[in-house]
Amino acid sequence: MNGFARGREITVTSQRMHAAVIHALGQTPRYEPFPVPVAGPGETLVTVTAAALKPADRAMVNGVIYAPASFPQVVGLDGIGRLADGRRVAFFAPRQPYGGMAEQALARDGLWFEVPGGVDDATVAGMLNPGGAAWKAVFHEGELAAGQRVLVLGATGASGQIAAQLAHRHGARVVAAGRNEHVLGQLAGRGVDATVSLDGSRDELAGAIAAEGPYDLIVDYLWGAPAEAAFAALARAGRGSRTGADAPQRTRYVVVGMAAGGEAALPAVALRLAPVMVFGSGIAGPAPICEAAAAYASLLALVAAGEIAVDIDAVPLAEVEKAWNRPAGGRRIVFVP
Repeated sequence: MNGFARGREITVTSQRMHAAVIHALGQTPRYEPFPVPVAGPGETLVTVTAAALKPADRAMVNGVIYAPASFPQVVGLDGIGRLADGRRVAFFAPRQPYGGMAEQALARDGLWFEVPGGVDDATVAGMLNPGGAAWKAVFHEGELAAGQRVLVLGATGASGQIAAQLAHRHGARVVAAGRNEHVLGQLAGRGVDATVSLDGSRDELAGAIAAEGPYDLIVDYLWGAPAEAAFAALARAGRGSRTGADAPQRTRYVVVGMAAGGEAALPAVALRLAPVMVFGSGIAGPAPICEAAAAYASLLALVAAGEIAVDIDAVPLAEVEKAWNRPAGGRRIVFVP
């Protein structure tokens, strides 16, 4: 087992549930029977009501992160469910071999929190991981203040959409950059100040980003070529020697993901000319669970009020094999047992 279960003996029962199961790395999960988990010390049994399909889940199945060392394995790094007393909870990193994409899972002490009502389970699950990542990048790490200017690279993904909307609701001027023109249009309708298409050459993208700047905060879910264009735009701005109220004291560049590539060539001139500080999301470690719970409750209140939205595609867990590799098209797939 990996670090989640190392040193813990697993109790196996004759009771069975249905779950999304793999028997080797690289497999597409299949819907099949699996032993019901038995809670050990520091654990609580959860009846799962919804679990979202995330890039991290696919990475786990492919052995990139959190790779299981034994099989069979239930997939799913988080989920939403009910405790025996009826409380609705969000849980993270269930003990292997039990994952969130199942009828039941194990919530480990310190890795779950209660979730308020007002929003359905599928939406709560679909917003959980991207909402937490967006809040962390924008506020916990990005330290966004009202009146500042934000560029979200990869704003048409689930977390990017939430990041752009959160920044707007916080009083920032927001520029959303992405490839899905439909989602960019939706973001414009939800208050984003400007949108930038990622289609076209690097120079064209750099020019479009520079034209909408300057930026106090850049939240990057893409890296790769879009990051190269962003730094070229920062270098152009630096050559302009901006001064006064229009010039940020320092551009904070938060690297959250690498959907467009794991490498980017950064010209030294961009780092010399532009006052930019680059760091990866997660460098400060996870936010305290109580802080994350409060932030998520605030996010769900905005969702319930119709002020923040992400399209959710609720799919029966029994269809996991068909839906696993299906293009999301800007929608977050959520499996419902």
